[in-house]
Amino acid sequence: MNPSGPNPLPPHPPSPHKQRVYAQRQQARQAVLTRSTRRRHRAGYLRRHWRGDLPLAAAVIASGALVWGAVQLVAFAARRVPMTDYPEAASLLLVAEIALLIAGAVWWGMGVQRAAFRHVELGGSLLVALLTGAVGVGAFFWAGAFWYQSARHVMPDVWATLTGTAPPAAVQVDAAAGVVRLKGDLEFGSMRAVRAALNAHPGARVVQLESRGGRVAEGLALGALLRDRGVDTLVTGECSSACVTAFAGGARRLIAPQAKIGLHSAGGKGVSAAAVASANRASDEFIAQRGVDWRVLEKGAAVANESIWFPEPWLLLASGLATDYAGTVPKR
Repeated sequence: MNPSGPNPLPPHPPSPHKQRVYAQRQQARQAVLTRSTRRRHRAGYLRRHWRGDLPLAAAVIASGALVWGAVQLVAFAARRVPMTDYPEAASLLLVAEIALLIAGAVWWGMGVQRAAFRHVELGGSLLVALLTGAVGVGAFFWAGAFWYQSARHVMPDVWATLTGTAPPAAVQVDAAAGVVRLKGDLEFGSMRAVRAALNAHPGARVVQLESRGGRVAEGLALGALLRDRGVDTLVTGECSSACVTAFAGGARRLIAPQAKIGLHSAGGKGVSAAAVASANRASDEFIAQRGVDWRVLEKGAAVANESIWFPEPWLLLASGLATDYAGTVPKR
C-alpha cells in the first residue's frame, strides 16, 4: 500500500524508553512549576528572587534595575545632605548606600544563579543559563572587591564621625581683639563651629588658622564661608593641606614671618585616582579664583600626599597666596 495514498499508515509511536523519559521530564517540570506556584503564594518579590522563582529575564533585568534604583535613591538623598552641615545624617546615608550596594549585589547574584538552575530544569537553554549564572557569580566578586578596595577604608572615618571620636577643630573667640581662632584637624563640623562663632561675634574680622589639614570638603566649605563673610585670615604657625583652601578664603591673607603654609595633593587609603584629581581640581580652582598664581598650585598638587611642600614666604606673597605680612599678631 502506498503510504502517501488516501489512507496513510499512522505514525509509529515513540519507543517505551522515550515515553518514559518524556514522562519523567514532564513530571519534573510540573514539580518545579508547582513548587514555584506555592512559593509565589507565600513570598514577596524579594524572597521570590532570592529563591530563584522568577523567570530568568526578570531576575537579571528587573531585579538589577530594582537594586540600581534603590542605590540611586539613597545617593540622591545623600547629595541633598551636605557632610559639612549635617555630618551625622550624611554619614548614616553613606552607610546605607554602602550596605545597599553590597547586600543588593549579593541578593541579585544569588537570585540570578538560582533562576539559571530553574531555567534549565524547565527545559531552557543551558548556554543562556551558564552565561547568566556566571554573571551572578561575578556579583559576589564585585561586592568583595568594592569592600576591600574602597568601603573598608571609608567606614572607620564614618564610624568616627558618628561616634564623635574624630572631633572638629577647636574654635575660640577673642572678642576684645576681634579674632576667631581655629586649632586642630579640619574634621567634619569645623566649618559649623567657625560659622557659629562668627554669628555670635559679628565684630570679629580675623580668623586665625592653625591646622595640618583634614577633610577637603571642610576646607572648601570653610574657605567659602570666610570669603562670603569678608573676613581676613591669619597664620602664625602651620596651615597645611585643606587648611590652605580655608586660608585662601580670607579677604586679606596674612602670615607671620615664621608661618608655614604647606601644599600637597589630596589622597588617602581607598581613594581612587579620579577622586584625588577631582579633589585637587576643586581646591585649586577655588584658590585660583582668589587671585593665586596657578603655577604654585600645580606644583603643590604634584607633591605626594605623604609629603609636604612649604613655599618660602616671598613666594607666598609673590604668588598671591598670602597678601601681606601680619602686623601685630593677636596674643593668645
